[in-house]
Amino acid sequence: MGDWIEEYFADVDAMRLDEFVARHTDDAEVNINNNPPAVGKEQIRESIGGFWQMIGGLSHEFKNRWEDGDTVILESDVHYTRKDGQEVTVATTSILHRDGELVDRLAFYNDPSPIFA
Repeated sequence: MGDWIEEYFADVDAMRLDEFVARHTDDAEVNINNNPPAVGKEQIRESIGGFWQMIGGLSHEFKNRWEDGDTVILESDVHYTRKDGQEVTVATTSILHRDGELVDRLAFYNDPSPIFA
């Protein structure tokens, strides 16, 4: 992809929390499945950082990408490494919106049950 999406998800896949948080506006909102939204950088840090502590790693394999103005929708397979070392793949849809150069809204939807089975 060679653009901001690739750079954004490189930080996600490397679980670089500081860099990931810095890619968001101060009042950004992150929605993960049916959980309450994380609003603002500190809540995003707690939510995403907490999740990353529960897994061994992850990597995104992008399948499709749709763009409309400042909004990008991604269909991907996310390969999670569980704490026991086993890898599971979960189909995921991500929706990102940018305000200028920073993300002000991220939502992603998947079934996380295989990660914790």
